[in-house]
Amino acid sequence: MKLQDTPIHQHYSDGDIIITEGIMSNNAYVIIKGQVRITQKVDKKVVTVGTLKEGEVFGEMGLISETVRSANISAIGDVTVGVIGKELFDTEMNKLSEGMKPIILALVERLRITTHLLTRIGLELENTKDKINSYTLKQQE
Repeated sequence: MKLQDTPIHQHYSDGDIIITEGIMSNNAYVIIKGQVRITQKVDKKVVTVGTLKEGEVFGEMGLISETVRSANISAIGDVTVGVIGKELFDTEMNKLSEGMKPIILALVERLRITTHLLTRIGLELENTKDKINSYTLKQQE
């Protein structure tokens, strides 16, 4: 089955939340039309982690590792996604050999840690830029 051939499609408008960080995973999604923004909340600030476009998948990490969502996903403009339900996802995952499952779980955990670290670095960079801009403004006065 091609990911775009999912039986359920959902439509979202600009700014609509598709996935909420901290909620248990029950679906993965493939972007059929449009783009989405990935954000994480760190130290009471929302940090943009990246964007995804048509053909890309999100929400898979939580299904693989059976954990809560690690990020927020929102629509940029009009977005159509195909829904990959947990049952279908599990059926496809069960086709993998037993030896592959621990490898995929390890990759997901490493990606989750790396994304968290990069988000914290992005936040520190943003804070540093704010301090530099503040200092520059004071020097110009």
